[in-house]
Amino acid sequence: MTISRCDNVLILLGIFFLGFSSISNAQNNSHFDGFFADLGVGYRNVNTSSSSSLTLNGSAIPSSLNTEQPSSTVTALTAGYNLRVTPGYILALGANISPASGQAQQVQIQALNQTIALAGIKPLYNYGFFIAPGLELGEGLAYLKVGTQTQVNNSNTSPNFYGYLIGMGYKHIVYESIYVFGEADYAAYSSQTTNKSVSSSGRMINATVTSTPQGSRFLLGVGISFD
Repeated sequence: MTISRCDNVLILLGIFFLGFSSISNAQNNSHFDGFFADLGVGYRNVNTSSSSSLTLNGSAIPSSLNTEQPSSTVTALTAGYNLRVTPGYILALGANISPASGQAQQVQIQALNQTIALAGIKPLYNYGFFIAPGLELGEGLAYLKVGTQTQVNNSNTSPNFYGYLIGMGYKHIVYESIYVFGEADYAAYSSQTTNKSVSSSGRMINATVTSTPQGSRFLLGVGISFD
């Protein structure tokens, strides 16, 4: 299911990029050469699939799991270097970091005719490294983005999550080397399992929770190219 979704996204990104290439004027525009830095703000939608198992004295306990899916505003700082490959084509290498805005996943397990609350995952920030092939369109740059992404969590709530990020965006020069941009990204991470012992009605219950976060973000922002 996840692989199929990833393939579909990559196909759409490829169509997007090829479509723009057909209208490129392939001029050697120097606006986007060299180092760049930008700041984007926008909306992030996090979708974490979770499963749980509970045991009491070594025996499994029937249970159901409810998790809150946080959605929030997001800020992302990006910096990198644009390398000209051929006239009209740019390859960017860069890194990004994004604070997690204090969002925490809330977990509740229904078992033994009661609700057991667990401390949810508390992300601190996300960071990643990427490559971004781009196509110049006059005063603009259309680009794709592919890279690794890491979600750093509070060590008391969960190990870190490691995954990938894919996206696409467009930058447009508004004054000399200053540009505005819009970008859409999708990130998916590998699963992590945490084990917790919970006291309930004088009994110690062992809870195992497996989480697999994924999500999208949409950014608008401003940046500068140090050509």
